[in-house]
Amino acid sequence: MKKYMGFLLTVVLLFSLFSGCMAGSSEKVANRDQEEAEASGLDIHKIGVATYDIKDAQVMMFKDYLDNYIKESFSDVTFLYSESISDSDGLMDFLENCAENQVEGVMVFGSYDLQKEVAFCADHGMYMIRPSATSSEADFEAVASNPYYVGEIGPGTELEYEAGVSMARALAGEGKTYLIFSSGAAQDNEMHRLRTLGILDTLQEIYGVTFDQSSEELAVTEETTALEAGDLKLLICPGYLEREENCGTAEEVASSGEYTTVLSVVPVSPLIDTLESLDVECGVIDCFSEDNYYGFKNGTIAYVAGKYQSEIGPGFAALYNAITGYGEDYREDGRAFRLEQGFWTAKSSQEYESMYSLARSVSVNAYNYEDLYSVIKSMNPEAEFSDLKELAESYSYEECLARRDT
Repeated sequence: MKKYMGFLLTVVLLFSLFSGCMAGSSEKVANRDQEEAEASGLDIHKIGVATYDIKDAQVMMFKDYLDNYIKESFSDVTFLYSESISDSDGLMDFLENCAENQVEGVMVFGSYDLQKEVAFCADHGMYMIRPSATSSEADFEAVASNPYYVGEIGPGTELEYEAGVSMARALAGEGKTYLIFSSGAAQDNEMHRLRTLGILDTLQEIYGVTFDQSSEELAVTEETTALEAGDLKLLICPGYLEREENCGTAEEVASSGEYTTVLSVVPVSPLIDTLESLDVECGVIDCFSEDNYYGFKNGTIAYVAGKYQSEIGPGFAALYNAITGYGEDYREDGRAFRLEQGFWTAKSSQEYESMYSLARSVSVNAYNYEDLYSVIKSMNPEAEFSDLKELAESYSYEECLARRDT
């Protein structure tokens, strides 16, 4: 097994090194795929994919799975991708483009106004799913009864919070000082808010101190905020790191020499060169990316709670059920579903490497076509919602590896 996984790791790395840029626009590619499939007599289903950053490692990882595995396994599907979306207007523009291009369903990774987005999709007969996300309770309840909102699969409130807790516990220690990258926590990103909240609560608990402001207030601060209480010293640096102004601020505070440990709720790839030149350790809540692989190797990355390439498979299957006429069979009491799917965690280079192949391989992955066929009603008439739920929530590395070993 070790030799097998080692071979897969080599294949994954070679693929990453030699992959080229996307050829042509997503719209042209989607239309070409549709024409080719229609020529073969297939009933084509076009799916929109709304991304927050088309160059982000996690997004590229998901895209690789959709383009090079799902499309090979489901020849009646084609994908229309957005460019990088950074605000509500950008997402609504993409949804309009989807409607104009006869898209039947949309996978949305970053939401800004869920109620508005779902209403638009419903008005245009498009199903919507969040295949790797966590919405706030209020946002979810506002759309749960809309038949065009399929649901969401992701860590959920508890696991997002616990991801921050576990990372803080793993890296906290005597004499350490902390730099927290809270990313979009102040911009209504519920996932980032919950992770930051978990970090702040845990550090105060470990050090036996309480800040004057509550963790809830500090987690959503819009300004760089330095805090000291007892032996605990930290700085919260908000803002998406892929934006130049935020990355510049992050590099400046990281280079100050005042902080030994970075706790980031997002990837630190935009400032990895700076971090590699410093004597700091980094924990990230991110994905099993190539950057993190090499970060572990050179000692910059010390902890990763990460998503993996094929975890969006159950979300695709659920959306496929909806667009092929079986949406009502996969609702919970007539409402959209919320399924729990957490992270894989690596605390060492050895752990990361052992998981990396299954996390990134296209040919042998955590959610393969047999897994997905088993929960798709048009392919398995016996499939029920409980089967989809069980598959999605069997997400741990051990459970996924066991599926591939059978």
